[in-house]
Amino acid sequence: MQPTAYYKNYDEPVCLPERHIRINPPVAKAKAAIIAVVRNKEQEKMIASIIQLEERFNKNFRYPYVFLNEEPFTDEFKIAVQESAPSSKMDFGLIDKASQWSFPPHVSKEKALQKFDEMSQNNVMFGNMESYHHMCRYQSGFFFDHPLLDGYDWYWRLEPGVKFYCDITYDPFLYMEKHNKQYGFVITLRELSNTVPTLWQTVQRYAKSRHIDISEKNNLLFPYFADNKNDYNMCHFWSNFEIASLNLWRSPQYRDFFNYLDQTGNFFYERWGDAPVHSLAAGLFLTTDQVHYFEDFGYQHDSYRHCPAKGSELGCRCECPSGTTDQSIDHDSFYDTCLPVWRKWIKTTEARKSWVWSS
Repeated sequence: MQPTAYYKNYDEPVCLPERHIRINPPVAKAKAAIIAVVRNKEQEKMIASIIQLEERFNKNFRYPYVFLNEEPFTDEFKIAVQESAPSSKMDFGLIDKASQWSFPPHVSKEKALQKFDEMSQNNVMFGNMESYHHMCRYQSGFFFDHPLLDGYDWYWRLEPGVKFYCDITYDPFLYMEKHNKQYGFVITLRELSNTVPTLWQTVQRYAKSRHIDISEKNNLLFPYFADNKNDYNMCHFWSNFEIASLNLWRSPQYRDFFNYLDQTGNFFYERWGDAPVHSLAAGLFLTTDQVHYFEDFGYQHDSYRHCPAKGSELGCRCECPSGTTDQSIDHDSFYDTCLPVWRKWIKTTEARKSWVWSS
């Protein structure tokens, strides 16, 4: 991305000098918030993420933060987090634990706990952590209804302990609005198959019951997630980073989809994560053109990293690690990346636009 001397709209991915932004501060803003579901004990990692995001983006764009927790935030947490970004508006909310972070009436707690033990014995990652199951269900079906988000149409999901390696000198929310995008990601990778043994079949049954055409004859994203045997290829968008429309999840069709999944009990009897749930929902309800790959962002969660490729002219003042180490893995070339699958799908989608289907 090259600097653009007279650029003022901030709705296209350009790399601007800091001086330009100071002289021409952004005026237009989306109805958007940066949101984090976080625990008090993650205070230091949360602060580290905020400091990075402020320096790389939000010091110029001033979007508010909304923090959600299933337990009340401590005064220490709220003061420390606010001090990390003194000029930013921050709200702290409590999750409705009784209805949204507990075993619902249709789930047998006894059976769930038994399944947790089985998942532990079978080395299912986080399978024996009850709180993780609640978190995945909450992120899948409830976060977008929190009253603190009522005034917003868009969100940027922020996790504790993540890193941003490039400056972001445009407004991704305005970009999404301008180009009719609904969901944005940075990393796409393969799910651990033992966490979602029946999710694909359940989604297929749902599509059939609702008369959703998930074949390639339709223009939906869904075939991206299918292998050559029409089984799940395990690809999904890593949801620890999302820039997306809240109204996508608030829509009647997504609520119906979530409720269908939830009634199976498999957020507890299996270890369905919000990442494959969001991804497959995007497949059912969005076209490929409505999903955006933020290839120009430099981002790391845990040890997995994406940075713009050298020579791509993407990214702005990036300071990315090189190669792969134990602390930072170049995920674009790692064994479980789905990036080659995504790029192939994009080329196929472009080619399909000129196809004529016969009935």
